[in-house]
Amino acid sequence: MNEHQGDPGLAVCLASSFCGYHAHSGFLNGLDRLGLRPGRIAGASAGALTGGLWAAGVRGEKLEALMMSHRFKRAFFDLLSIPRFHLLFFNLGPSGVFSGSRLRRFLIRLIGDRRIEELQDPVLELAVSNLTRNCMQLKREGSLVDFMIASLAVPLLFTVQKVGGEDYVDGGVANETPFEHWLDDPSVHTILVHYIRHNESRRFIPWWNGTSVAATAHSVAAAELFEKRKSLAAKSGKKVVFLETRTVHPGIFQWRTARSLIDAGALTAAGLGSDPGLSSLRAAR
Repeated sequence: MNEHQGDPGLAVCLASSFCGYHAHSGFLNGLDRLGLRPGRIAGASAGALTGGLWAAGVRGEKLEALMMSHRFKRAFFDLLSIPRFHLLFFNLGPSGVFSGSRLRRFLIRLIGDRRIEELQDPVLELAVSNLTRNCMQLKREGSLVDFMIASLAVPLLFTVQKVGGEDYVDGGVANETPFEHWLDDPSVHTILVHYIRHNESRRFIPWWNGTSVAATAHSVAAAELFEKRKSLAAKSGKKVVFLETRTVHPGIFQWRTARSLIDAGALTAAGLGSDPGLSSLRAAR
């Protein structure tokens, strides 16, 4: 196997997490330093953004520099965000605050107008919630940038994303950890599931409001589904490693926390260095 080629039997799942792309990037770079190079990546929301960048070749120092840059953070915001926020508050039209249009232009300049099916090292799968068909989907083909943004389009925070005539929002709504489809796949021998948990909530007021209720209700549903998937993994007989990264809550503005978030993800990956079950995968390189 080529030194830089991913192992087709090693699959990495990058879970949904609010602004979790920093920790995911540290985790992927940490795996690479260990010589663990996945042949398949599936991501939801922040995991879809990070996994898509990695699959498109934005890795190592380049990925870390991007995550630390102000231009990356600014790419999420557009000029109409403030009026959209006020209209959304009064339920007068827009489906979210951020349109994703500026982020789309930024990503196309960075990685080009690529298609998901063109990426083979690793193969990429992005979780999305299809509002038109009322179902969860894993996208294996189509516009890379469009489905990266669709997967991270948190309801109310982002407007509904229209791709190919259908409407999409955040893949983490129903599939926070998209790895279940690999359990019955004989070509996959090892699954690493990287998920992120925050040490504290972001309730700025001591009482419940609409936003905090919606966010917490989503967390409850995601946690229940995650436990069910873990139970399926335990019964599958396949090697599935669950890796939790604990971080402070990054908030929307991550200028001061970006470095610590990246380091936290890298530390989680470094812990795999002592796993004897993965030694053969590293030795193959």
